[in-house]
Amino acid sequence: MAVDTPDDDEFDECANCNSLVDTGEAHPRVTVRRNVTANDVDRVECHFCSDDCLDEWTGAFPE
Repeated sequence: MAVDTPDDDEFDECANCNSLVDTGEAHPRVTVRRNVTANDVDRVECHFCSDDCLDEWTGAFPE
């Protein structure tokens, strides 16, 4: 029996608990702006599986 694996384009890990988040569905998210260099800004979008995970998030940013 084949096991369905999520397509990487449709799923991302929750920034707090690492469970899979369906990015095609409505979910909490935060966009973080970081300065990479003096002239370059990197934007990282953090996805969360629930409002509770967003509330518990301590701000560890993905690399």
